[in-house]
Amino acid sequence: MDTQIDQTLNIGNEIKLAEGIVKNIKIGSIGLIRKVRQLMKDEQYSFSYSIGRDTWTGEVNGEEKTIDFPAVEAAYREAFSLVLVDGLTDEEYEQSNVEVLDTLLDRFL
Repeated sequence: MDTQIDQTLNIGNEIKLAEGIVKNIKIGSIGLIRKVRQLMKDEQYSFSYSIGRDTWTGEVNGEEKTIDFPAVEAAYREAFSLVLVDGLTDEEYEQSNVEVLDTLLDRFL
């Protein structure tokens, strides 16, 4: 019965982000999957790599490139809030386990 109710409410697997912070991942609808993929399509770096880094400008494959790591982290954070049933508050985000968040979008998609 609980599984049927969860599916009706679009609630999927449960994940533990930190001690006392347990969230449910939404069941991926076509529209939500499309929205998350569009949001993340230009992000070449993992969530954990982008945390706390400044904007970087340098040469990549002979081409001058600028990577805005704060924007990369913000895109990931927005995606996390989209795929979690109750979103993610500032406090929850700051306390969350990096490894769990690093794999969250893969689990969702």
